[in-house]
Amino acid sequence: MDTIEVLNDLTVTLDQLEAFVTVAQHEHVTRAAADLGLAQSSVSHQLRCLEAALGLALFERVGRGVRLTDDGRALVGPAAAVLAARRSFLDATHARTGLMVGRLAIAASNTVGIYRLPDWLAGFVARFPGIAVNVRLVNTHEAITMVRDAAVDCALVEGPESRQGLDELEVEVDELVTVAAPDHPLARRGRVRLAELSRHRYLAREPGSGTEALAAQLLGSSYRRGPVLELGQVDAVRAAAVAGLGYAVISLAAVADDLATGRLCLLQTGRPRLTRALAALRRPGSHSPTLEAFWSHLATLAGPAEGPVPPGT
Repeated sequence: MDTIEVLNDLTVTLDQLEAFVTVAQHEHVTRAAADLGLAQSSVSHQLRCLEAALGLALFERVGRGVRLTDDGRALVGPAAAVLAARRSFLDATHARTGLMVGRLAIAASNTVGIYRLPDWLAGFVARFPGIAVNVRLVNTHEAITMVRDAAVDCALVEGPESRQGLDELEVEVDELVTVAAPDHPLARRGRVRLAELSRHRYLAREPGSGTEALAAQLLGSSYRRGPVLELGQVDAVRAAAVAGLGYAVISLAAVADDLATGRLCLLQTGRPRLTRALAALRRPGSHSPTLEAFWSHLATLAGPAEGPVPPGT
């Protein structure tokens, strides 16, 4: 079993550190176990052994989940850094065989992860089929936090949150659009005045979403002025809009097919087009050969400076 010496008479295993970091990310033992491909009892056992070895309580129970104690918050960053260093070492070793094998951990915000990342990954995994890629779908804030904490190799995001201190590569430009189902009252108007929006339900993403952070710019003073239905995933917002539950501000990448087939309609609010970069982020400094290969692959996909044009405009 892999071990790391912590003190002169104390050792912990890498499996224990991986269980610790993953549970901290999910704040839930069962979801962490599913992410790791282990039984819940195995992950719980790893945590108990780690806490016993350190003599510290790392988590406290909250409802059905858990959250870090003060000691846990102090140690999760260094633990993630140990796991990142291990990945880097293994990748450097694998590079001696021409990247035949390796691991790449990615945190992707929902819009990028669902609608763009599969296309971005296609050429990479075709070229390097032996590299295991693990993608975690989170919101923009969480993705940036994970890459800063070395919990993942890189983040793929679309939000305006600060990326200071990180390397950034703009891969594509996306556009935010305001949409509703064709039978929605707003869709029957040629031009929608912003004041009208407050009389209809707004379908919102959760705080920390890159889309939600920019929606206020697109909707102006009408942002969240009326009824709000908050949904945690971009797919849930899209499905709710198609079902006629309200109007939404959403990525053009997510609804291009719906606009083309008439399942959704663009709402003409008279506001200027709002575009944003879909970008890759990584920590500065030396990187594993696997991450360097993926970064170079993304650089070849870098799109034009202008955002996409919605269908029918």
